[in-house]
Amino acid sequence: MGPKDDIMKLDKDSLRKDFSNDYKSYYSSELFEHEGFIRKKCKICGKNFWTLDQERELCGDSEHEPYTFFKDKTSDINYADFWKKFAKFFTENGHTEIEKYPVVSRWRQDLYFTIASIQDFQRIEDGRVSFEYSDNPIIVPQMCMRFNDIQNVGVTGRHLTAFMMAGQLAFNYPKEGYWRDRTTELNFKFLTQVLGVEKKDLTYIEDVWAMGDFSEYGPCLESFSNGLELVNSVFTQFESSRGKVQELRGKVVDVGWGFERLIWFRSGKQTLYDSVFKDQLSYIHRNMGIKPDHSKYAQIASIAGYIDIDASKKGESYEQEIMRRSGISEDDYYSIIRPMQASYAVADHMRTLLFGVTDGALPSNVGGGYNLRVILRRVFDIINTYGIDIDLMKLIEMHAKDLRPIYRDIDSSIDEISTVIDVEKRRYNNTKSSANSIIDSLIKKKEPMNAEKLRMLYESNGIPPEYISKELGKKGIDVDVPENFYSSIIKSDFVEGKKEKHSKISMDVEEIEKTKKLFYDFADSAKAKVLKIEKNMVILDSTPFYAESGGQEADHGTINGIKVVDVQSASGVIIHVLHSKPDFGEGSTVECKVDIDRRARLMAHHTATHLVSAAARQVLGKHAWQEGAKKSAEKAHIDIAHYEKLSAAQVKEIEATANKCILDGIKVTMREMGRSEAESKFGFSIYQGHGVPAAKLRIVEIDDLSGKLIDAEACGGLHLMNREG
Repeated sequence: MGPKDDIMKLDKDSLRKDFSNDYKSYYSSELFEHEGFIRKKCKICGKNFWTLDQERELCGDSEHEPYTFFKDKTSDINYADFWKKFAKFFTENGHTEIEKYPVVSRWRQDLYFTIASIQDFQRIEDGRVSFEYSDNPIIVPQMCMRFNDIQNVGVTGRHLTAFMMAGQLAFNYPKEGYWRDRTTELNFKFLTQVLGVEKKDLTYIEDVWAMGDFSEYGPCLESFSNGLELVNSVFTQFESSRGKVQELRGKVVDVGWGFERLIWFRSGKQTLYDSVFKDQLSYIHRNMGIKPDHSKYAQIASIAGYIDIDASKKGESYEQEIMRRSGISEDDYYSIIRPMQASYAVADHMRTLLFGVTDGALPSNVGGGYNLRVILRRVFDIINTYGIDIDLMKLIEMHAKDLRPIYRDIDSSIDEISTVIDVEKRRYNNTKSSANSIIDSLIKKKEPMNAEKLRMLYESNGIPPEYISKELGKKGIDVDVPENFYSSIIKSDFVEGKKEKHSKISMDVEEIEKTKKLFYDFADSAKAKVLKIEKNMVILDSTPFYAESGGQEADHGTINGIKVVDVQSASGVIIHVLHSKPDFGEGSTVECKVDIDRRARLMAHHTATHLVSAAARQVLGKHAWQEGAKKSAEKAHIDIAHYEKLSAAQVKEIEATANKCILDGIKVTMREMGRSEAESKFGFSIYQGHGVPAAKLRIVEIDDLSGKLIDAEACGGLHLMNREG
């Protein structure tokens, strides 16, 4: 057993202490011994770190040290070319390169977006994480999206809302993969031989990584050079479950390389943005009417690592902190630095929108889409504030050109993105036109313009706080806009838990075996043994009755002549609700008969929703994801994601497309497939509505009579088999 045996004491500080007490088991490596690394303790933060510099007293974290990797003679590094160098190094060292997964995390029910490369291979089943992978070890150019640092984007020189976490992963050690010795060996070789880091400038900081609930955790080594963190090597070694801590049977090496940071370090430029978005920034600055003054920016570049807008600092704004630390004048800061920071944010935010919409997300007022709307409106605000005359689609196309060699489908939704921007701009302008009357009304009511009111006005009316501050300032009213305003309104990366459905059905099924499901064999009658009766609720050992699920209503019928009015499932046990208390007892054998006319209507409606969903994606674009559905015996309803209300012509075209499939003839097949196999064959569009937390998926495939795929979804519902033209 290892740290910590007592699950009640799991926290990073205590784990870090435990791992450090046995550092030879958790942090040391053959490379450290061979190269002569020394283990030291940082005199500021107290963390242990490894270095070749005997005189070094600090761990190298940018919170303690300025950036010192800037060069007088900088170099331009092509994004795609540098990925080729990265991939070449690791493929020559036994890794398989795979394509990125979508930035919209359809395979996970608990996350909107992909926030780390390891997420590609994590699947949730029975509340626990398992890993599924096609090759081992692997590298993946995974684009990730995080919005919690939105306020820092453009300001710190390093923050992004979309970034490549170049994943280097090895699974299932010790049976496969590799562990710490090989990880640090590869890390050291890449940093010194490919990136060109001086050995003496490298530090490896000992730390701890853990899932939010500590269900999985382990030690990690953070690699720094000249004040910049370049990579974090996580050794996922332990799991905690049901009050117990134990070592994972298959340990995982999860190395996340900050790809943009690698390019930044290699180029030696003052900001990450200048290193990655060179052409985009030239275009923005040209149309912004400014010539960036990098000699002035140099005053703040080295200390930018100290800046974090979300970190509370009493009595000092982040702008005051920047001016104090750098010595730059207030005039220079607001006239030179602020416009540069704004341009950096625009370049980042538009790349994020490109990835988001391409992979099926849309700006909206809910969930992850809300975050996309926030960054796009922030771009509109910046354009208005600084009078920037730019074509946002040209910026999108410039990003796509840079990224195409790595992400071959990156420009597959360019037309949709153009429409999304136009629609969102129209909404934004409509909001501004009504903003003044709303503000005037608040002034008359003499309501205080505090943070809560600013948030309400933004979320309910879409009025940006900067606009409110500007307009009220004209009237002599000061408004204090919180520095972390946007970070505070951003939605969490995690999907909010759905409220429990309070059903009238409540039965203890803990000790009852899962019910054998006969309905997938299209049985409409059967004999079954009664396992439990409670009031008018009956549990059988097997059943032909389909339980309500996935928006499809339950089968009705009779059990020994008594009407079945509802069927529900709990932990794999199917509960039948009868019209009245049964006249049979537990242990008896009963006759089950399904209302086949009702079932046929339900099956037809369910198959129709799949066809309409496929037709919507064909007509509207791949962003037209199914967000919800309801199939009753009388009618079917489906919710489709789209950036504006459907026109009558669009509705008619979707209807015609679905009907043509039916008239031409379709073949419907249902089969059970392994999750990885299904994802590989059909892609992540199988998860219409939400991910499925199961290792085996029931795939419903609809083809035309020539065998061409129309739709494939992971679905537990009942469907018609075929329709011959």
